[in-house]
Amino acid sequence: MFCIIGFCHTKVHAQYSSEADLINALRKYPKTDSIKLKLYDEVFRYYGSRQQYDPMELYLDSVRILSTKLNLKNKLYDAQYRAALFYHSKTRYSEALAHYQESYAIADASNNTYGMARVLLNTGAIYMDSKDYVKALEKNQQAIPLYEKLGMKREVGSCYMNIAEVFTDLNQIDKAFPYLNLALGLFIQNGPNSRGVGVVSEAMGVAFMKAKDQDLINLGVLPSQRYNHALEHFKKALPIALLEDDPALAASINANIGEVYGLLSDHTKAKQYFETVMNLDQKHDYHVSSSKNKIRYAQYFFSQKNYTAGLQMAHAAVRIADRYKIPGNLQNAYELISKMHEQSGNYDSALLYFQQYVVIKDSLFNAEKEREITRKQLVLDFEVKEKEYRYNRQLLDNELKQQVLLAATQRGQLELAKKQKDLQQLLFLQQRTKLQNEASLQVAAFQQQKDKSDYEQAIAKEQIDNQQLELRFNKYLNLFFLISVIVLLIGGTIIFYSQRKAKKLNLIISEQKNSLQELLVVKDQLLGTISHDMRTPINSLMAFTYLLDNQTLSQEKLRIYTGQLKNTLGYTQELLDNLLKWASTQMKGFSPQPIQLQLNEVIQQALSGFSDSILQKQLQIQQNIDIDVNVLADKEMLLCVIRNLISNAVKFSYQNGTIRIQAAKDSSGSYLVIQDEGIGIAADKLKYINDPVAKVVNSSLGTSQEKGNGLGVLLCKSFVHLMKGSIHFNSSPGHGTSARIDFERC
Repeated sequence: MFCIIGFCHTKVHAQYSSEADLINALRKYPKTDSIKLKLYDEVFRYYGSRQQYDPMELYLDSVRILSTKLNLKNKLYDAQYRAALFYHSKTRYSEALAHYQESYAIADASNNTYGMARVLLNTGAIYMDSKDYVKALEKNQQAIPLYEKLGMKREVGSCYMNIAEVFTDLNQIDKAFPYLNLALGLFIQNGPNSRGVGVVSEAMGVAFMKAKDQDLINLGVLPSQRYNHALEHFKKALPIALLEDDPALAASINANIGEVYGLLSDHTKAKQYFETVMNLDQKHDYHVSSSKNKIRYAQYFFSQKNYTAGLQMAHAAVRIADRYKIPGNLQNAYELISKMHEQSGNYDSALLYFQQYVVIKDSLFNAEKEREITRKQLVLDFEVKEKEYRYNRQLLDNELKQQVLLAATQRGQLELAKKQKDLQQLLFLQQRTKLQNEASLQVAAFQQQKDKSDYEQAIAKEQIDNQQLELRFNKYLNLFFLISVIVLLIGGTIIFYSQRKAKKLNLIISEQKNSLQELLVVKDQLLGTISHDMRTPINSLMAFTYLLDNQTLSQEKLRIYTGQLKNTLGYTQELLDNLLKWASTQMKGFSPQPIQLQLNEVIQQALSGFSDSILQKQLQIQQNIDIDVNVLADKEMLLCVIRNLISNAVKFSYQNGTIRIQAAKDSSGSYLVIQDEGIGIAADKLKYINDPVAKVVNSSLGTSQEKGNGLGVLLCKSFVHLMKGSIHFNSSPGHGTSARIDFERC
């Protein structure tokens, strides 16, 4: 039966190589057995290899159902693992991780040690590419004992290699080198030109490049020889990559060599190697390596101050990293683009890309992850030390056995030595008698030698006196040279500290200059606003007092003018209040005092000041507020923000309109939404209002010709930012506007 099934499987694979043949064969086969399962598997692999993921998932479900029905767990594991590899190879990490998780659960349930180990190794690689070092260390740590149990030394070396790369990325080179040496020892057993040896050689070159001077000294390497050692390892790895026909590895090594020559100012060779990298990247689809190599080429252009070419190369890296969701490379590319815009004088663009860099960086790494990495490192170090202890204990036991055998041998030798000693005693007595006879003859010879020795000592004493005079002269000469060196060192130190002090002073002056420029911008905006918006209400007030002075107003006109004057003064008061608060935030005069507040109470307090305006327009206020919503905020700032938002909602609402206020919690924290059904905001103006760097917003007249100054929106954005929240406006012209505030989690 097994031979027949195997033959049928072979015929299915050989006969149905195209999509149409496979589908027809699947439809025509009537039975539900292992051959049917094989046909489903062939169709699943066909679509997966062509990146047609929707039909691939469909036939994967068929493989899953039939494998479960036939109780073929290994077949089910192979299909899930294969699907994960299809996604993994195209850097679709979320789908790959989902399938790896399912394949691991199947392998664990069936005690498939090898299956669990290789899933852990691959998921560790994904977390490394995603810069999630905690999970990368955890997965490789779990894989090591499984591969050791199976006796798979090369795979254990891969785990050590991954751990070393994590510590290298974290610039902890002193922790990376021990794991690199462990990996090299395991890989070299497969031959000196195996791919693993090439990978470790490249990693060692990178470690030499990133190592601190003290790390190099601890390794017995002079810091001045850093680049020579790095080049030696890279050039050892490059032939192996070419021999293995691995363009991704070859591209990475060429990029490292180009970077070294750039640091050595050999720009001809540097450009030559980087152009080779660009050509090799077209021969593989490992997008993590491709985007990383473009970032390194852009860094080389940045070091040469060729910002145009550098920005072009960095944006190419961003497109790849963004498309294939590679956050680590995206973070590095945004940081580099920000620096190049800063050096080019494009400070707005530099700030924008720096903000994007900070967002990605905060999502990848924090203090908790660093503590977890330290814990993982201690566990790994303990396991390595434990293995060394067991190995040393075994050596000690062997040495003890050898010493027992040696003691038995020595006992026999001692008995033989005792007999030899007795014989030697007889010989000694004979020799003593002979020596006594010779002693009398030697006395005369000794006296002759003594006289000769006295003469030679007199000559030697004279030579010693001459040498002492010469040594004294050399001592004074060395002292002179030492004092000269000390004077030179002191002079050099003084010059060095003077230059450093000058640099610090220049930096302080630059910071003060930037601060003054910001204050000037705030001043200009304040003066412009006051000169434009304060003139009209003051003129209205003067005209009204002139009419009162002439006593030419009737009671009806007096009532109308008084209402208009009240609105004008209310607008003026709101303008002054917003101007002062906004100017304080711009000049860093506001410092929030956050406390835990019940959001419903703050909203009701803010609404109480708008009863007349709401009644005048016959507006409906619909409140959907959870009573238990608490926020961490400065009460006065929050009141000011809510008042401005309600004021705008009332101002731009039509008669008999509705204003909706909603406050609730979601997965990310608490939020507040204030929505009206008024005139709305044009799309271009809405985009400008939501721009975080917008400085001035032109206000529009309300539905009852109410005037505004545009500072309310800016004040809301400034206060919400100071309280570590976020605010966003949505609008549709003619259908109203909504403002949403997301608060920091309590």
